[in-house]
Amino acid sequence: MQNNYKKILITGASTGIGRQLALDYAKGGAALWLLARSESKLYDLAEEVRNAGGEAQILVCDATLEPVLMGALQFAQAASGGFDLVIVNAGWGGKMKYPGAKNIQVLNQVIDLNFKAATQTLEFFARHMVEARHGHLVGISSVAGFRGLPGGAAYSATKAGLITYLESLRFSLQPFGVKVTDIRPGFVRTPMTDQNKVPMPFLMEVDRASSKIIRAIARGRKRFTFPWQMAIFVHLMKALPDVLYDWAATKSYGDMAVSGRKGKSEENSAG
Repeated sequence: MQNNYKKILITGASTGIGRQLALDYAKGGAALWLLARSESKLYDLAEEVRNAGGEAQILVCDATLEPVLMGALQFAQAASGGFDLVIVNAGWGGKMKYPGAKNIQVLNQVIDLNFKAATQTLEFFARHMVEARHGHLVGISSVAGFRGLPGGAAYSATKAGLITYLESLRFSLQPFGVKVTDIRPGFVRTPMTDQNKVPMPFLMEVDRASSKIIRAIARGRKRFTFPWQMAIFVHLMKALPDVLYDWAATKSYGDMAVSGRKGKSEENSAG
């Protein structure tokens, strides 16, 4: 599918879905602004982007530090002259276990990245896109936002919040010609999910996930949940009475409530 977006900013670009999106958009000759914490990974990605036919600028930034994030976004906006597409992808699974001495620390980190930094980024560019009456904002939420998962309180809560935020933002920006898309992936093979030790039904390879996301964005979808099997499954789970959902969640993911949701985090032990 033809890419009509010429200037694109992606957060969480150094790995996983963000990295693959950058590489795929580069094939269409897009000018990409890549934001993440890892300088070395960003430099490597920028080289790959250029080799694929795109342009690349890197923004080394810890998105959870608001002044640093705002400075990076302001620089990118001024230097680019405005973006056609902004994809807010940065996220962290966290690892909460019970009892857990670091649960509050992990909770704060997950909230700061998955919700605060995500919505701050979207709000920053919403202002500029509204003024230009042009642009497309995309948030990568998750099927985990449909119902709470054992051991995933922070992750599920932040993704649920992002889903609701994106819906409200879409209504607010519609009159100005600015599009908003909520992408809700199921399990995608990334460095984060590689650490999971729980069932991951309908696991999808990252390149296939990226192509589906790009297609949904190009079509201007309001929301897109994938794969389709997971979309059906989570909607059924959402409709289940609590007694049945509690049984199903405990049966499938009960160990996570004690051992913690596996993700890109340091050990969260009571010791």
